Amino acid sequence: MARTYCDPSSMDGDSLSRYGDNVAVAAIAALLLGPFGMFYSTRIGAIVMIVLTVLVALPTLGFGVLLTLPICVVWAVLAAMRNASRAGLQPV
Repeated sequence: MARTYCDPSSMDGDSLSRYGDNVAVAAIAALLLGPFGMFYSTRIGAIVMIVLTVLVALPTLGFGVLLTLPICVVWAVLAAMRNASRAGLQPV
């Protein structure tokens, strides 16, 4: 009996999930993990925010994270909503 596997190279790089992303999970992950939680919904956005957070946090002795953390949450939620709509689902 032959098994059929999906070729990952044929999928879109930023939305590998066939069923979209859960918006609540994206928000909680970004809130608790900061830019690392954004990997759930957007890899490119996570990398951008990691670099931005480091650049802002170093000169402000860490207080800049209070500015970048809400940006991470909003970006993760918007990316999860976009991924869910691409999959043809209603964002949850």
